Amino acid sequence: MKALSRLLILLAASGFFLAAARVDARTMLDLPGFSAAGLRVYLPADAYHKLTNEPVKAWLQLRGQIIDSKVAGARVIHSEGGGVYDKAAVQIANGMQLYTDVTASRLPPSVVVHVLIYQLPKGEHALAIAQDDSLGASNFIYSRSLRMRFLGLANQKAPAPGPKPKKK
Repeated sequence: MKALSRLLILLAASGFFLAAARVDARTMLDLPGFSAAGLRVYLPADAYHKLTNEPVKAWLQLRGQIIDSKVAGARVIHSEGGGVYDKAAVQIANGMQLYTDVTASRLPPSVVVHVLIYQLPKGEHALAIAQDDSLGASNFIYSRSLRMRFLGLANQKAPAPGPKPKKK
């Protein structure tokens, strides 16, 4: 009788823990320090809701400086891609053109660039957003700073080479 009651308790407990183990995919709304609310101004409502509900495959943060309304010297400060996307993220961030109201200053302002990697049906895409890094401006996203780049198809073989043309 004791063995039967222990077995029932064990089955009930294991079912409870297995049911609680299900984890939903993380979206951009779950990322700490990321201002998803600032995107609502720049994107249409339908695109905003699709983007915020899409699961994020990897999230990278880069810090750089704004020189002549462009991001320069970006370096990775946070990477969840295991180093796979770091080089592509730096290429995306460097050269981002921003609209700033900064006039002549000896110290260039710093900027944080968030790069979100999405696994979409047609392949991997990276979305880069530049955010003001100054104190008190964490919700300020630079206008013209949204960049979307197609990274390629994950787990896909290179196309087979075609027939070579005959020489005459």
